[in-house]
Amino acid sequence: MSRNKDKKQEQEMVEESTTETVEETVEETTESVEVEQPEVDELAEAKAALEEMENKYLRVQAEMANIQKRNAKERQDAAKFRAQSLATELLPVIDNLERALAIEVADEHGKNLKKGIEMVMETFNAALKSEGIEVIDPLNEAFDPNYHQAVQTVPVEEGQKSETVVQVLQKGYDLKGRVLRPAMVIVAQ
Repeated sequence: MSRNKDKKQEQEMVEESTTETVEETVEETTESVEVEQPEVDELAEAKAALEEMENKYLRVQAEMANIQKRNAKERQDAAKFRAQSLATELLPVIDNLERALAIEVADEHGKNLKKGIEMVMETFNAALKSEGIEVIDPLNEAFDPNYHQAVQTVPVEEGQKSETVVQVLQKGYDLKGRVLRPAMVIVAQ
C-alpha cells in the first residue's frame, strides 16, 4: 500500500509540476502575445506611413513635372509671341501711313513725299512679315467672327452672298494664329 501511496504522491507531484509548467507556458505565451501585438500595430502603422509618404512623393513629383511642362510652354509662347505688344502699339501707325498713302497728290513735292511714305510702309510690312504678323483683309470672303468685327450690315445686292464681307474699314492683323486685331468690316445680309 505504501507503494501505491508513493505512486499516487508521485503522480500528484507530476500533475502539479505539469500544471505549473502549463500555467507558466500559458503566462509566457500570453506575455509574448501581448508583446507581439504592439509590434504588429507598429509595423502596420509604419507601413501605412510609408505608403502615405510614397503617395505624397509621387504627387509632388507629378506636380513638379506639370510645373516644368507649363513653364516650357509659357517660354515657347513668350518667344513665339514676343512681338505681340510692339505690333499692337505699331498698328495705329501703320493705319495712319495707309491713310496718308490714300491721299491724291498733284505736285512734284507731294509725289516725292508720298514716295517716301510708301518706302516707310514697305519697310514696316517687311518687318511685320519677318515677325510672323500677317494682314487680315477679308474683302469678299465669308464673315468669321473669330477674325472679323462687323460694325455695320447692308442688304445683299445682286451677285453677293449673305454673310459676306463687302467692305473692309480697317485691316486686321494676325500673329502666328493669334488675332492681334480683328478686321473691322461691313457685312451683307
